[in-house]
Amino acid sequence: MMLATGLRTVSRIAPRTASRGLLTKAEEWTPQMVKEIEANGAPSVDLKSTLPNIEARWSNLSKEEQYTIYRQLEEVQRRDWKELSLDEKKAAYYISFGPHGPRKPITQPGQAIKTAFGVTGLIIATFGLFFGLRQFANPNQPKTMTKEYQEQSNELARQQNQNPITGISSEGYKGEGHVQKSYV
Repeated sequence: MMLATGLRTVSRIAPRTASRGLLTKAEEWTPQMVKEIEANGAPSVDLKSTLPNIEARWSNLSKEEQYTIYRQLEEVQRRDWKELSLDEKKAAYYISFGPHGPRKPITQPGQAIKTAFGVTGLIIATFGLFFGLRQFANPNQPKTMTKEYQEQSNELARQQNQNPITGISSEGYKGEGHVQKSYV
């Protein structure tokens, strides 16, 4: 009893997965539409005249005609595949895997070029903003970036015996220590 109560509680608390298809409302075959087609009788569609070049015609067909062709091709595919015509095979493949419905391309042709130009433009604008702000920034160097201050830091490091093994306080040290180029 306690286990069942716990499971009911968890089922109320646990997030439920949302099921969302990629079809828009205008593209999908709703159960109500299918029932209406089957109740009223499917519109007669001649497969021999419709199947050639189905790729070009599919988007212009009504939902009822699309569903009728789909059902007729389902019946045709139950036969031996060696008996099917090339148009029937192509149509079956296109209806199952063609670029329509959930497999319709998200981007339009030429979108990659627009995206590339947009990204390039934003990068150029970013560099322009960066170097523009640097031009108007305070031109005075911080006192720690002057050569005199850095040389005094070297002297202080030698007095405090900093890094006596390999660093500035070691015997025979030939490095520059705290002196560095000024990039500002």
